[in-house]
Amino acid sequence: GITWGCAYRICGQTALDYLKQRECTLGGYTTVDTKFYPRVASYDAAFGGEALPVLVYVANKDSEHWLGEDRLENVAKQIVECEGPSGHNAEYLLRLATFMHEEIPEIWDEHLFQLESLVLGELRKRNIPLWSVMGRNRDRIRRDSHEEIRRPPSFEFTSRVPERKLRCLNI
Repeated sequence: GITWGCAYRICGQTALDYLKQRECTLGGYTTVDTKFYPRVASYDAAFGGEALPVLVYVANKDSEHWLGEDRLENVAKQIVECEGPSGHNAEYLLRLATFMHEEIPEIWDEHLFQLESLVLGELRKRNIPLWSVMGRNRDRIRRDSHEEIRRPPSFEFTSRVPERKLRCLNI
């Protein structure tokens, strides 16, 4: 299958060591080396450019953090109830869905978009304001940087996120 998204260019051993600690040691993820195919800004071709080697962090069923398969309604409740040092789980899911809606509108991810709808419904049901789960600037709903900055597509700018937005990296 195909997984759609964006890639980040990470430079330096310090950054890789930090990610290994955060994602593998603390998060229970494993790493997989694979290829990333940049998408061109044309609907004529599915992929553009040369495949680039990337490192992907994948959930591991052997991890103590693995919750297992469950109904989407239960997964949505879990997302609404959980928050960690990197932010609220709802923020992560909702920003991922927003990215997909805006940057790759021709792709329909049934699982992601059903989960998005269920999480928004669960937040409403619990009277949890959206702004309260959407990051550090909880006094307002902020727009992601890819909405403010438009650059020609390339591997370097696939994510369209300025370096100052990578608040999780302490390099």
